[in-house]
Amino acid sequence: MNSFKKASFITLMFIYAFISLYRISNVNGREITWDVLGYYLYLPAVFIYDDPMLDDPGWLEKLNEEKDLTGTLYMVSTNDEGEPMFFFLMGMSLFYLPFFLIANILATPLGFAADGFSLIYQYALVIGCIIYTLIGLFYFRKNLRHFFSEWITSLVLLIVVFGTNYIVHLTIKNLEPVTVLFMLVNIILWNTIKWHQSYQFKNLLSIGVGITLMGMTKPSEVMIVFLPLLWNVITWDDFKQKLALIWQKRLSFLMVIGLCVVVASPQILYWWFKTGHLIYDSYKNPGVGLDIFTPHIFDVLFSYRKGWLLYTPVMIFSIVGFVFMYRKNRPVFLAILVYSVISFWIIASWTEWWYGAGFSNRPMITLYPLLGITLGYFLQFLQRVKKRWSIPISLSIVFFIFLNQFQWWQARNYIIDLYRTNKAYYWATFLKTKVTAEDKELLMIYRDFSGVQVLTHPEKYKSTSLLDLSFDESEEILSKKYESTDGYYSMTSDQNYFPVIDEPYKQLSDQYYIWVKASIDIRFPDNFSGTLPCMVMHMARREGFYGYNATDIVPGKPGEWQHYEFEFLTPELRARSDRFKCYVWKRGEIGFDIDNFKVSKLELKSDME
Repeated sequence: MNSFKKASFITLMFIYAFISLYRISNVNGREITWDVLGYYLYLPAVFIYDDPMLDDPGWLEKLNEEKDLTGTLYMVSTNDEGEPMFFFLMGMSLFYLPFFLIANILATPLGFAADGFSLIYQYALVIGCIIYTLIGLFYFRKNLRHFFSEWITSLVLLIVVFGTNYIVHLTIKNLEPVTVLFMLVNIILWNTIKWHQSYQFKNLLSIGVGITLMGMTKPSEVMIVFLPLLWNVITWDDFKQKLALIWQKRLSFLMVIGLCVVVASPQILYWWFKTGHLIYDSYKNPGVGLDIFTPHIFDVLFSYRKGWLLYTPVMIFSIVGFVFMYRKNRPVFLAILVYSVISFWIIASWTEWWYGAGFSNRPMITLYPLLGITLGYFLQFLQRVKKRWSIPISLSIVFFIFLNQFQWWQARNYIIDLYRTNKAYYWATFLKTKVTAEDKELLMIYRDFSGVQVLTHPEKYKSTSLLDLSFDESEEILSKKYESTDGYYSMTSDQNYFPVIDEPYKQLSDQYYIWVKASIDIRFPDNFSGTLPCMVMHMARREGFYGYNATDIVPGKPGEWQHYEFEFLTPELRARSDRFKCYVWKRGEIGFDIDNFKVSKLELKSDME
């Protein structure tokens, strides 16, 4: 075998060595935090803390206080009765499981705390996910070799690994789901190819189990079923023949479906015992979810915050490659196109379209096994074009790989802010190795993970009154909504809320956030006792509310007026039609008097937007 025939194998071995050494040397001691904590939570709950149903997450609260694992315990959801349950599905826990068990067995003999979070557990999970990465790349190469030459395969491997945001999840963030999803897509693709060649049961089973595990890791990824379903389909007649083939092989399909149910049974049984339903949506967060009819397509592709093609520009050529794949290999074109479009639409429809602290657009990595194929067809085309075109395009590819690597370096060194980068900041720090205080002033508004927000630099904002109630008898609003005979308003014992503002955000501002300032005078009676009232401000939509802030109002001297002030930063909007609400919530049994209730909005001045 000469070097030409070994090119892609040598390339793969180089990648293996690089990512393994880099990842092992960059275990930071805080690997199991935030989202990863949520994916992993099943394992310590079952094997260490004797709480498999998550009935009493007090142990988790204690661990979080000791180890600072997450800002808020958002990875604990509730069922319909308000009982705690796991927020994420258990797919990632199944993949972590063998390495967790090894760590759990070795922890005490090796002198580590057997608490599920000491360093041995973190190393075990990191090594486990390195193995999944290696498996994923192994099948990626096999799939590419099915379509392309050694050299095209080698180039695609190098471009995808070093020219895209996948490098982040091969290395410092390899505990996140995209590592496993990339592997599963490649396994499903390889077995789809093989099944359509020989119709062997083992290939069909691999496809079915792969789809099941993808759904248990990220539910929307079950859409990959379109890949094998539409494979080798060009016309409507082809599709009817595919359905006829499925019917002909129905016994095999029924057996696979049954085995897939067995694989999914731990999740199904958990839902059943915890909620009484065989399938249950535990993703209860009104501030985050799918808005399938209002996708953020432009933002996902081009936003300075997380635009995929801005931070991973080399993948432009994979999009162009769809044209050449259509010309060269129509039997696979429809399957790859349909799944890619559906998957992208779902990614763009997620209201938190920037996907946290990921570099570029993280979930797009799941599509790279297929976009690698379209990229390969583009590179085939590039081999045939004249040098006046191929040379500048090749140089562009090299530059885009360099840009991706450099911007990844900037992100690791906190020059690119993974949450707050905007157009002004991006260009102010473009290709910079240092960032100044002046540059940082250009960033998007800072949002503290604790939810506590403090208004700074009020001079940057213009204030507009939303409400000014002094409860004078002459005010027309009183004749419509309130009663006041003494120049103030009295909340009675049977009134729980004093609703004031309930407006769609789009009627309040065209900016992406506003500050709201509220002030109020309250007089508590001598006999006041019980639960404290609070000032409530939040965003609301049909599923519930988000960005909820309720600040207790502590009584002053009984019988005397006390002045209170409150500030609120609107959260990241799910939709501009969501409603902003501001009201006093009495909560207790005893009423009190209200006066001088004022609410104003603060918007950035036009020269600072």
